[in-house]
Amino acid sequence: MTRLTQGLCVVCAVSGAACGPRMDLGSNVLWSSDLETGDLSEWTAAPGGGPVPDPAGGLIEVVAGLSHSGTHAIKLTNSANMETDGPGVYRELVGPPELYYSVWYYLPVANTTITQWTIQKFRNRTADPTVLSENLDLDLRTLPGGQVVLYVFSHDPAYLQAPLADPVPFVPVARWFQIETLYRPASDLSGKLVVYLDGKLVYDLENRRTTGGDDIVWTPCNVGTDIEPMPAVLYLDDAAISLSRVGPQGVTK
Repeated sequence: MTRLTQGLCVVCAVSGAACGPRMDLGSNVLWSSDLETGDLSEWTAAPGGGPVPDPAGGLIEVVAGLSHSGTHAIKLTNSANMETDGPGVYRELVGPPELYYSVWYYLPVANTTITQWTIQKFRNRTADPTVLSENLDLDLRTLPGGQVVLYVFSHDPAYLQAPLADPVPFVPVARWFQIETLYRPASDLSGKLVVYLDGKLVYDLENRRTTGGDDIVWTPCNVGTDIEPMPAVLYLDDAAISLSRVGPQGVTK
């Protein structure tokens, strides 16, 4: 891992590159990835995870030059405009407690959407381990004025789309932003989902079913239809799974 110099990586200090401070994650983090290996090895490490190939040909690339910290990020390119499939990466846990899931996103342009643009999924494996049960999604949608907003969709017909938060959680364009989610998996009404956008609480949904099984497949992704312009591109960086909040400053608290 790159040595730190007063909170900045040596590569940035020497070259003058505009990379931000690296995460100081503390001891409550169970897993993290800053992609400074230049590949997906942090995502594929035990107990399990890796790329989610897009059957329609979307791309999953670790690229240099645009990152939240350090020098590398994941670039997800969705070119097929499909409702259920698109490129992504995942981490899988079996029988986890209530945990926080954090990842930074970057939208290079103000894409417009008619229906949902899914950028994160919580799923579990079914009796057939090759089949995943869809549980909860974090989606983007464009308002008539062109603003991009974040909302929650449950595949459980008892809940479906949660009401849009007030104040409206606008997502920035051409700037890195963090989504951190507290996810309590439960097949009864003890489940919970709490969503923070750049450290601000935007959704707090409790007393609901959130999963159909004991394993959790967490998937930051780029899935959607009716997105313009195409291909739709987003970037991911600095992901973490933790027992307590990481927060926008990258320090558990």
